[in-house]
Amino acid sequence: MILYGAGGHAKVIYDCLLSKGIHLAGVFDDNPDNTTFFDKTVFNNYHPDILRREKLIISIGSNKLRFNLSRNIKHDFGIVSHLSSWISERAEIAHGSMVLAKAIIQPEVRIGRHVIVNSGAIIEHDTAVDDFVHVGPGTVVCGGVTIGPGTFIGANATILPGVSLGAWSVIGAGAVVLDHVKNGSTIAGNPGKQII
Repeated sequence: MILYGAGGHAKVIYDCLLSKGIHLAGVFDDNPDNTTFFDKTVFNNYHPDILRREKLIISIGSNKLRFNLSRNIKHDFGIVSHLSSWISERAEIAHGSMVLAKAIIQPEVRIGRHVIVNSGAIIEHDTAVDDFVHVGPGTVVCGGVTIGPGTFIGANATILPGVSLGAWSVIGAGAVVLDHVKNGSTIAGNPGKQII
């Protein structure tokens, strides 16, 4: 496996790989100051022929950066999950996505491309999570929720059953979302209110 990004989120993804005994073959990072990542050499210029046969994960927390980078990467993308996570056999997870430590993915959940399901998050049955979403640590997404592409959900938020979150919306940490959220909205508080 290869990581693209040598920052803090990459450290968490590396831990996921270690938990399952998956070898980290290399790391790409655009910052020339990043020359090593633990005991690995960092390649500062992406090239599709470097470690060509390895699958790649974009190990960057920013939804917009993952979106932009994914369009130019020629490697095949992998899927990463921590050994302590639980993923139903009846869930679907698309390439490039990451399920971190102690996260739970229930039956009939569909996870899109390049999604982060962070530590301890729970995604309940029949939920659809679109591409480039970041579900924060400890978040609870109840059953039948639809999450639009690029949405960021802060730590310990709760999304109630059947709610739809519009594309590229932001849900603040600890928010309790009771109603549908329009594209590009920012929601905060309990009960969640639109602030932008």
